Amino acid sequence: MPVRLPAIQAVRAAAALMVVAAHVKIAIEIELFRIPIPDLPLSPFPLVAGVDVFFVVSGFVMAYASGSLFGQQGAWKRFLWRRLVRIVPLYWLITIALLALMFAIRSPILDHTTAWQIAASFLFVPALNPDGFPVPLLDVGWTLNYEMAFYVVFALFIGWRRPLALAATACALLLLVAIRPFVDPSATALRFWSDPIVIEFLGGILLQLLVRRGLILSPWTRLLMIGTAVVILATFPALDQPWRWLQWGGPALLVVAAAVCGPVAFGRWTTTVERLGDLSYALYLVHFFAIRAVAQVARHLEWTAAPTTVGAFAIATTAIALLLAWVLHVGFERPVLQRLRRYDRVRTPPVVPTS
Repeated sequence: MPVRLPAIQAVRAAAALMVVAAHVKIAIEIELFRIPIPDLPLSPFPLVAGVDVFFVVSGFVMAYASGSLFGQQGAWKRFLWRRLVRIVPLYWLITIALLALMFAIRSPILDHTTAWQIAASFLFVPALNPDGFPVPLLDVGWTLNYEMAFYVVFALFIGWRRPLALAATACALLLLVAIRPFVDPSATALRFWSDPIVIEFLGGILLQLLVRRGLILSPWTRLLMIGTAVVILATFPALDQPWRWLQWGGPALLVVAAAVCGPVAFGRWTTTVERLGDLSYALYLVHFFAIRAVAQVARHLEWTAAPTTVGAFAIATTAIALLLAWVLHVGFERPVLQRLRRYDRVRTPPVVPTS
């Protein structure tokens, strides 16, 4: 299957920026200017659905990037090593930084945070926070708890031949969802992992199978798919949680399909798009710090709810988040990834973007 790296990188970059914009909107409405969300630009559009795009991309990329591992003895070890190397170092670094900051400012949250909740944040195990939600210390890390669970399920079957392994993975994900009504609410982790949102990973896997079989769509068809996705998302700005996999996951699948089911050319912008895609993971994890920092400055300067100050807040936050992401990617994520990948003795498949 030909690699369409720029298109996937563009999708990843867009998904990360959507999440950043969603949290900037929340900061504007709740923490700073008290501007009702309906009065903000793009208010009917659920920008947080960028998370759903990430999940579809993850399913797609795992099914493709593991091509050389299917059917190999010990493949599960190599697969999990590659995923841990990709996900863990940066996430742990930022979680440690957040924890240090909380101790430095003597955050009252620590008074109600148990040792297990802290440990669970590093182990990718869902645990209830002081507010009763199954999220880790770094709030956005809840998505990684799903990602890691998906990787474990995928690893269980990767030693089988590709068709059987992917079918078994799909069945396992569907079984998880099927048992959810019977899971006691006190079983926090299992209740979390059995959320229907995991079907979005399956959507990415199925899309990869179609592309592998040669599915190519015309540019007009793909544009129509993107337009349809935008309309559906705008139609369902308020989330009905049990149906998120369909309301937001469906449009996410359309967007990713539009990116991979045909050639995409960015011309002289190709390098920029690829670099933004490279930054997407760091941007997703670190933008919280940028929002908090700019919010503190805005409070100190006593910014009012004028359009210019609101716009300045949004632009400054996004710019600083991108800068922090670049520093982390170049100074930490990339060199650590290169060093740890030396321990992978298996020849790596052709380079594709990882989620």
